[in-house]
Amino acid sequence: MQRLTRNQIVYSLDKQYPPAIEIDPGETLLLETYDARTGTIHSSADLLDHPHPVGANPATGPIYVRGAQPGDSLAVEILQIDLADEGFLAVKAHIGLLAKQAQRFETRMIPIRDNQVIFSDRIRFPVRPMVGVIGTAPAGDGVPTGDAGAHGGNMDNRYIRPGTTIYLPVQVPGALLGIGDVHASMGDGEITMVGLEICAEVTVRVNLLKGTPCRRPWLETADDWVTTGDDNDPAHACRIAAEEMIDLLQNKLDLSFEEAYMLMSARGDVQICQMCEPGTVATTARAVFPRL
Repeated sequence: MQRLTRNQIVYSLDKQYPPAIEIDPGETLLLETYDARTGTIHSSADLLDHPHPVGANPATGPIYVRGAQPGDSLAVEILQIDLADEGFLAVKAHIGLLAKQAQRFETRMIPIRDNQVIFSDRIRFPVRPMVGVIGTAPAGDGVPTGDAGAHGGNMDNRYIRPGTTIYLPVQVPGALLGIGDVHASMGDGEITMVGLEICAEVTVRVNLLKGTPCRRPWLETADDWVTTGDDNDPAHACRIAAEEMIDLLQNKLDLSFEEAYMLMSARGDVQICQMCEPGTVATTARAVFPRL
């Protein structure tokens, strides 16, 4: 198994970057990832009162998948996420869903012990590790790793966790996959704009589906199918995710549009992944339907 260290990072998913590593389809790879602030937050005195000088949400990569060509798709299995011993939570003044109530900056270092998040002496809960940023290079201009789109990117979808396979479009030769921005735990909405940010090691298996394109990322777990959407308008983000699920149900279950629409309304869920700055930062959404 090859290892890619966190010294090999990018702050955008871009076809202009040379590959940090090349792998064969079906290969398993261990990726060291930085937290969203590239390992610069070490104490409660380190406030998020200024942008990181290079960028946000570094992704380890790019990973060149031999044989991948536009019109193919990647199937990336998240096999394991090993967390560092400590991460951080933070509030930014005048930022987030409750920006008007957030009057000051605050950072809290959060230990991880025995797979528990130690928020305080009184409050602890199980870790819920997930990958915030995963995507391939778009065919056009590069996209910062703080943004989401049809290529993937900063989806902040807590379903991207061990046991999940995420399908991603290949738009350039080699796909140029990047992965980063792990959270030890992140609530839907990520309403402060900061989940429990943490360095990690992510083990993945990268498979190649030749001649099987996908328009947008979608996920498969042991129990569910999950489609994605993103837009500055939260309603449109949800609409994109729902449209993608309707198409998926039509293809998977051989249904008409009307049948899939009714089925989704009866049993599916449309959910928010990240909505920290509606109208300013793109909301990311998902549609979830049980595998039948």
